[in-house]
Amino acid sequence: MLTEERQQIILQQLKIHNIVKLHDLIPLTGASASTLRRDLKDLESCHKLLRIHGGAQNVISLHEEPALSQKATINLDGKKAIGKAAANLVQNDEVIFLDSGTTIQFMIPYLIEHKNLLVVTNSVDNASMLADYNVDTFLPGGRLKSATKALVGSTMIQTLESYHFDRAFIGANGFSADSGCTTPDPEESTIKKLAIEQSNLAFVLSDSSKYCQVSFSKFADLKDVTLITSGLSDKELELLNKKTRVMEVN
Repeated sequence: MLTEERQQIILQQLKIHNIVKLHDLIPLTGASASTLRRDLKDLESCHKLLRIHGGAQNVISLHEEPALSQKATINLDGKKAIGKAAANLVQNDEVIFLDSGTTIQFMIPYLIEHKNLLVVTNSVDNASMLADYNVDTFLPGGRLKSATKALVGSTMIQTLESYHFDRAFIGANGFSADSGCTTPDPEESTIKKLAIEQSNLAFVLSDSSKYCQVSFSKFADLKDVTLITSGLSDKELELLNKKTRVMEVN
């Protein structure tokens, strides 16, 4: 297969899935991993994609927020493992904060195992799912963002300022050793930062596709949270462990 044909397949897959993994491209193109890495490097130099751990993603601006429907199909196995590991940290009789985000949602089925649990969330979708599982839930007021189904704004801030949490579980669009944890929207960033400040323990849930990704607004230094992630290499984990506490799950 010609280089141009391989690269066209890569770009077509990105249009469909937003993120493509190297191991998925190998059977589609018949090319070796090293050849595909060169293709990804060439396409990135032309600003047609952004290389990430184990593959590539569409070029997204610093302030662009992918819709939940886009993110819901990405790296499902990793997100499920992260969600289960995070839920296992929760204890009976706790008050916890659940941020918006598809990875956070994978915690919810496992929360039914905990007694006398109160969940506060800024996510309409998460609140609905928690109700389906009969988990005691409080949804503060605020302005609803259509893209992420998250509540933001002054009312949400005022409410969170009066609350305290045993644990906060936060989603991120990107994380790195140098840039910390980031998200595109400053309003959502403010909510994430405040929830972390109001919690005894704070955890950021983010799979390997978010590694070394940087969005517009930083909400936490890595040292201020425990990172729950999956799919990173030993070298990447070693680097991150110098900055924060990392829980790597399979």
